[in-house]
Amino acid sequence: MRLPGVLLATALATLPACGPASAPVDPTDLFEVEPGVFRPTPTTATLHWSTSGRVEARVLCGPSRDDLELCAEAESSGPTTIELTGLEPDAEVWYRLQLRPPGGHWSDAEAHRFHTARRPGGDYKVALVADAHLQNCLRRPGSFENLGATISAILEDRPDFVIFLGDETGVHHTRDTRGQMNQEAALARWRRWREVYARLLESVPSFFVIGNHEGEAGFYREHQRGERIEHLQRWGTIARKRYFLNPLPATYPEGGEDGGWVGDQDSPATGGAEQGNRSPLENYFAWSWGDALFVVLDVHRYTRVGLDEPDSPEQWTLGPDQLAWLERTLRNSAVRWKFVLAHHVVGGWKYYLAGETQQTHYAYGRGGARYARVGEQSRITDLMQQYDAQIFFYGHDHVFAHQQAEGIDFVCAGRPTYLQPKWWDTPGWLEAYGDEFYGAIGFTRLSVSPDEIQVEYVCTARDPRQGENVSAIPGQVLYHFTR
Repeated sequence: MRLPGVLLATALATLPACGPASAPVDPTDLFEVEPGVFRPTPTTATLHWSTSGRVEARVLCGPSRDDLELCAEAESSGPTTIELTGLEPDAEVWYRLQLRPPGGHWSDAEAHRFHTARRPGGDYKVALVADAHLQNCLRRPGSFENLGATISAILEDRPDFVIFLGDETGVHHTRDTRGQMNQEAALARWRRWREVYARLLESVPSFFVIGNHEGEAGFYREHQRGERIEHLQRWGTIARKRYFLNPLPATYPEGGEDGGWVGDQDSPATGGAEQGNRSPLENYFAWSWGDALFVVLDVHRYTRVGLDEPDSPEQWTLGPDQLAWLERTLRNSAVRWKFVLAHHVVGGWKYYLAGETQQTHYAYGRGGARYARVGEQSRITDLMQQYDAQIFFYGHDHVFAHQQAEGIDFVCAGRPTYLQPKWWDTPGWLEAYGDEFYGAIGFTRLSVSPDEIQVEYVCTARDPRQGENVSAIPGQVLYHFTR
């Protein structure tokens, strides 16, 4: 079986060429970031990687590790994207990259497998990961080990795909760096994130929900830090689109952002359209998989554009275009299960950051079902009820929590790195969650079948500082519910 591939883009960055090789080399030495699988559909998927110099590449594909044929070729220099086409629907696909530096020999990278989009009627699993805060792991002993344990547990679970619920890369967070954030630092953050998650991304297709620490909020377009203005939104968007491929508007029938936005060439805050800083922004999108619809929202980009941080929950917004798209997407879907995913609720509590009652200029979007009728989240609640969407998944609060409001399940998906128990006795936290949450390291498993869905929180490691509020053993399912 020959699986044709289409080269979409190569050489997005020109880097020095590798020297000639007289013998096969370790192909991992040629990667800046190793391959990841993105945008899976019934018959296509997209591979993305980056090499540290000019390299010839070819992709072999097939139904098993031992039955692979040439399906695409490219010259790779920097970020490279190849779409694999002609795949079998609802099937396991194996692929292998072969690389050759100029004048050298072909070397085989490791073979990997993934699953194309499911037909209705089948069973499958999804992994949800939230708030790794990779940049903070450098300052917290044991956090990288916990993240590695979570990655291993997800791989062992064999989900069809993983959804990252935001606050992974830390373009906004700069206290752990010397100097200030800039474009190169943002690129380095995303590149490092790809390196850490490489063994997951190479075999599990992935989707990304943008969090506040990705730096792409409207109120981060011109961010004041002391006497310096930082253009976090522009830097974050460019870095994300260089190192992660969310769906394009045409990837799935449900579509996504396609507003024709192009930055002002003369504005350092938006910086024109170079390097992907333009529509499609790949920031909100939806897809159907088997008997379920997944709808990803961006609660940040259209909030307080060019202004200060929101100082009341009611200022959070999806913007009119995204909100209208959300309604169309829910209305037009006839699948059995519908899930809405965002980094946090579009509103939330009135408290400062971790829940203190001090005066604040930043209403932080925390909390779950208790705030189903606060701000624009009320409109989302109406739409989910009207079109029979069952679960609102979110991150941001660094614990696993399951609450209900007006027939909708609100699920905060936990955290894979470390815990922050100092939050848990503040007034805001007690109002939002009380003691009904699981402070433990892990990920959320969503199991989907035609007749039932199950949500489980899986412990993957112990907190280095023993901050858990529950007895947790790695591998243990701490909580589950079904619908």
